[in-house]
Amino acid sequence: MQRIRKRKGWTFDQMAERTGVSKGMLYRIEKGETHPTITTVWRIATGLNMSFSSLIKQEVEVVTVAEQKKTPDLEEDNGRCRLYLIFPFDPETHFEVYTMILRPGANYDSLPHPEGVREYITVKAGEFEITIHDKTYTLDEKKSIQFSGNVPHQYENRSNIETVLQVIMYYADEG
Repeated sequence: MQRIRKRKGWTFDQMAERTGVSKGMLYRIEKGETHPTITTVWRIATGLNMSFSSLIKQEVEVVTVAEQKKTPDLEEDNGRCRLYLIFPFDPETHFEVYTMILRPGANYDSLPHPEGVREYITVKAGEFEITIHDKTYTLDEKKSIQFSGNVPHQYENRSNIETVLQVIMYYADEG
């Protein structure tokens, strides 16, 4: 994040104004003194008009075999919503891939993403409800959904078992 902020020539005040995240929080994130929530990372990414994973990515090899980490990259809703980055944003393909695990009772409200972002979600295990605008869809292991991510949307696991989602985020324009 520091590299991005400096490349743009922004101060913490300018970054805070653009992202809606306090300059104190931005400073602590840059220094590695805190772990931001999923919502905070989305706010920063949206404010910078960047992909979500470009803020948490690691270097990519020509061939990458990904194994889910034991510790999530980000958490929300008191740990009931956990996100594991699988493949970070790739400027050639314009997408990123991650696994989202929703424990029973998980509820995650996603901020609208920039124009041109599409979400592709496949349920790998369990079931969950996703509300896009005012319409709710119930999805299980036999269903997938895709939608424009520039609208408010909410993920909720009302079941008593863990739900595992494979999420692909497509960014029409990175920058």
